[in-house]
Amino acid sequence: MRVAIFANFGVGIAFIVFGCQVQNPPKSFAPVMFVILGTLNLFASLLGFWGSYHKKRVLVGFLGCGGFSILLQIGLILSLLFAFEDVAKKIVSPEKDKAKYDEVAKELSLARWIAVAFVLVELFTLAMAVLLRFVIKEEQPYDSFDAETAQQRTNTLSSLARDIEKFASKSKSMGERAYDKVRTKMQAKYGQYSHTDSDWRSKTKVSWRT
Repeated sequence: MRVAIFANFGVGIAFIVFGCQVQNPPKSFAPVMFVILGTLNLFASLLGFWGSYHKKRVLVGFLGCGGFSILLQIGLILSLLFAFEDVAKKIVSPEKDKAKYDEVAKELSLARWIAVAFVLVELFTLAMAVLLRFVIKEEQPYDSFDAETAQQRTNTLSSLARDIEKFASKSKSMGERAYDKVRTKMQAKYGQYSHTDSDWRSKTKVSWRT
């Protein structure tokens, strides 16, 4: 989405530069229209950049400016297709400067086809904006104090605590069984101990002192 908007921003700059190049300052129909279209595209691109960063309501402004810009471009393209000579003569008269007129006519002839390509790019950008505004759901900001999230966290911690208790109890039981097994073997090997001597571990300690 942002890449397409950046391309739309470049289109706006190109329109303004071309309008000022054909006639400086712009006074005739075509140069003025190119400057107006470029300004609209720049403004729409700024709204598009802002709206793409989770500000979907701003995309409505982008759709409005972008749609209006496309309509104006279509009107300009139609005038360059069906009234080309009249548009070019308003910029410079062939009777006054034939060389300049031929240069302007060549630039306008190329510009009308480039403008068609720009319209296609802008239509794609508008389609992406429509999807982002009306189809793709906006991500909700994370709220650490959300009641449902807190309850889920509590349930998870409770389940983890129960698992830890079960593991500790199981480990204790396994340790007791292992101790009883060793004690039984020791009793079978060394005999029964009295009540006061029941701790066989204390009786089997080896002193390493010399």
